[in-house]
Amino acid sequence: MATIEGSAFDDFLIGTRFSDVIHAGAGDDIVHGGDQVDTLFGEEGNDLLFGDSGNDALFGGEGNDILFGGLGDDVLSGDEGNDALFGGEGNDILLGGAGDDILRGNAGDDVLIGGEGNDVLQGGPGNDILQGGAGNDVLQGGDGADILHGGDGNDILQGGAGDDMLFGGAGNDILHGGAGADTFVFAGGGGNDVVLDFQAGTDMLQIASDINGTGVHTAEDVAARATTVGGNTVIDLGNGDSLTLVGVSADDVQADPNSYFTVA
Repeated sequence: MATIEGSAFDDFLIGTRFSDVIHAGAGDDIVHGGDQVDTLFGEEGNDLLFGDSGNDALFGGEGNDILFGGLGDDVLSGDEGNDALFGGEGNDILLGGAGDDILRGNAGDDVLIGGEGNDVLQGGPGNDILQGGAGNDVLQGGDGADILHGGDGNDILQGGAGDDMLFGGAGNDILHGGAGADTFVFAGGGGNDVVLDFQAGTDMLQIASDINGTGVHTAEDVAARATTVGGNTVIDLGNGDSLTLVGVSADDVQADPNSYFTVA
């Protein structure tokens, strides 16, 4: 294994044919890991890191960094700053860290965690897990059976194609399942959420039993809390929380609650 040290200036560093550890140092650096299993540290400055082939680990450090995992199962961590992380092929883990970050998993079954800040997470093809974290985030699952957690803040969740699970979390969230049989999960303390494309008989709303102390334990209990407002169904989930189903009639919900809700 080779260790390569950058300078305090703007460096262009390329790894060896072995597995490398590269510390770019201060300055706005460009670093290529090469074909083996490499560990790249951008450190200070606005850096551009390429894992290339192999199962690599890339750490942006301070500054607004751009990280490309390339081929292999990579770990990318933006750390501080407003970073852009691109997983590439393989099953990658992308960690935004502090700042307003952009995370794109691309091909493979990826895990994307936005962290602090207002982040954009895009899973791409594959069965991905997206966690927005703190801030007002946008999560896009893409193709595949994805799991989307908005976390704190007012988030936008888009499942895309596939059978997805969407958790809005705290805040006033907008949820769009997309194609497939999607499950929208509500556990209380979630604010005023909106589901744009609920399809009875295909999608499902999973409501926590006794959510916010409401005493609901069955689909019929939840349906009884539904009213029609302006052509939409609004469900009172207690403690100031609500769920709006766009373009859905409360009469339809109450006529067949089990096509809309599971309570667990």
